[in-house]
Amino acid sequence: MNKKIIVSGFFLLIFSSGYINYKVLKSYIEQSYLIYEFNAHQVNLPLELIKSFNDIIPNITVTTLPLKMLKARYLMRDSLTDEALDLLYASKKANPFLKIADYELSKFHLNKKNLDSALYYSKKAFEALPRNAYHSRIHFQVLTKLEMESELDYSFDKIKDNFILDQWRDYLFSKVEIGKTSKDDMIKILDEALGYLNGKERNYAQFKTLETIIKVGMENLSELGQIIIQAETFYIQENFIESAILYEKAARLNTSDYTHYENAALSYYRGNYFEEAEKLFRYTLRTLNPQNGKSELYLGLLLYEKKEKKEACKFWRISKQKGFSGSEQVIKTFCT
Repeated sequence: MNKKIIVSGFFLLIFSSGYINYKVLKSYIEQSYLIYEFNAHQVNLPLELIKSFNDIIPNITVTTLPLKMLKARYLMRDSLTDEALDLLYASKKANPFLKIADYELSKFHLNKKNLDSALYYSKKAFEALPRNAYHSRIHFQVLTKLEMESELDYSFDKIKDNFILDQWRDYLFSKVEIGKTSKDDMIKILDEALGYLNGKERNYAQFKTLETIIKVGMENLSELGQIIIQAETFYIQENFIESAILYEKAARLNTSDYTHYENAALSYYRGNYFEEAEKLFRYTLRTLNPQNGKSELYLGLLLYEKKEKKEACKFWRISKQKGFSGSEQVIKTFCT
C-alpha cells in the first residue's frame, strides 16, 4: 500500500513539474509579443488573443514586468475600464517595486481629470523609478495641471543631475505652461540645459522649440511657429493625433522642411494610425530624402508590425548607415 502511494506521488510530481514547465514555456512565447508592443508604445494585438494569454504561471515576464499590467493596457484601449483597473490593481502584487501599474493608473486618472488620484499614483511611479522619463513626464503633467510649481521644482531637483534630456525638456515645458517664472529665470534654466549638450546638433534640436518659446514668446511668433510649438506640446502630452494634424498643417505652410512630414508620420505611428504614418514616412523619404535615419527606423518598426520583416530590415540597415542611434540594436534583435 505504501509503495503504491509513493509511486503515485512520484508520477504526480513528474506530471505537475511537466505541466508547470509547459505553462512557463508557453508564457515566454506570449510574453514576447507583449514586451515588444510595450517597448514600442503600441497596443495593436487583438483583445481576444490578449485575454487568452496566461498571467498566473508565471505572473511576471522575464524582464519582471507584471503580466496583468501588460494585459490591462489592451483592455483600457477598448474602454473595458473596470476589467483593466482590476488587472492593474492585481498586478501591483506581482512586482511591487517597479510601480509601472501606478504609472498606468496615473495616466487613466489624468485623462479622467481625477487630479488628486492622478497625483497619488504619479508620485508613486516617479519615486520608484525617477530616471524613467515616462514616469517623470506624467508626474510633471499632473503637477502642471494642479499648478503645484514648488512641488515641480522639488521633484526636478531630485533628478536634474542625471541630465536626461527628456526630463529637462518636460520640466521646462511645465514651467512655461504654468507661466509664473520670469523670462530671465527661464533663460537661466535653459542655458544650464544647453550647457550639457556639448554642441551636439541632434540633442540641441530637442530644445530649439523651447528656446523659441522662452526667448521670443508665443505672442511674437509667426503662424507657422505657433503651429509647430502647439504640435510639439500635444506630442509631449501624448495627444498624438492632434499633434499629427498640426504637423501636417505646418508641412503645408513650409513644404521644404522634411521635419514637419517626419514628425506628422511619427505622431500618427504613436497614435496607431499606421496607414497614414506609412504614407508620410514613404513620402518623406521619396521626396525630401532626409539624412538622419529617423524615418527609416520608424518605418521599419511599422513594417515589422505588419509582418514584413525583410522590408523592415532593409530600412533599418539604411538607418544604421545614416548613423541613427537605436537602429543597430533592432537589427541585432530582429534581423539575425
